Amino acid sequence: MMGCVMIEPNDDQGTIVRWDDHIVPILEHPDIHIRDKALLAVAWESHARLSELQRLTFGDVEDRGDHIAILLTQRNGRERLLTLYGSMPYFKRWVQAEHSVTELLVSNADPLEEAPPETPIWTHLGANKRIHSTLLNEITNRACELADVPTKFTMHDIRRSRAILLAVQLGLRTSALQERFGFGPQKQEAFVKTFEIDGSHEDDGPGSPIKCPDCGAWVPQHQPCLWCGADHE
Repeated sequence: MMGCVMIEPNDDQGTIVRWDDHIVPILEHPDIHIRDKALLAVAWESHARLSELQRLTFGDVEDRGDHIAILLTQRNGRERLLTLYGSMPYFKRWVQAEHSVTELLVSNADPLEEAPPETPIWTHLGANKRIHSTLLNEITNRACELADVPTKFTMHDIRRSRAILLAVQLGLRTSALQERFGFGPQKQEAFVKTFEIDGSHEDDGPGSPIKCPDCGAWVPQHQPCLWCGADHE
């Protein structure tokens, strides 16, 4: 049946994005904006489609303390709920301190609680206007250049790499991949073959956030606090 055949992610050769080699240098670079760091961290952990990230609104996000839950919606209306831990500190710093919606709310209001639900998450800096998907890829390209990562990658490369890594590392079956990535049946062997040919190795990804002992905010492991700058190492 045609509806059971999916070509996403492709099994052709392409960039295999790894957490330590490609994402961490961007997150640690001082000249890359927190919005762009949050975007790539969320893209990695959620393995969402570019279109799903572009459509994300404040109404799709729930703050659960040490993590967030996001509701992703495909173009066909299908939804899936994902919980994010490692990318949460970057995301919350962006939406709670740097997002332009903060200028529209009363002082000390939490945008995750008070922002209009239709407000887009990924907006232009200084303007509460949704970013076009083309610009999201430009943000990725610019971050790669600034952080001097080994190989430039796209948002789709992140999603495709995550499918390959999870299929091999965790031995996820087709049904589990379908649930987590939101695509139809796909041969697991295709992911494994691509992974082995590329010579990839295990990739740990972001750890769970920790609480900053100085300000109490949830922060990434092994990095200074995104809020008060305290060093935890």
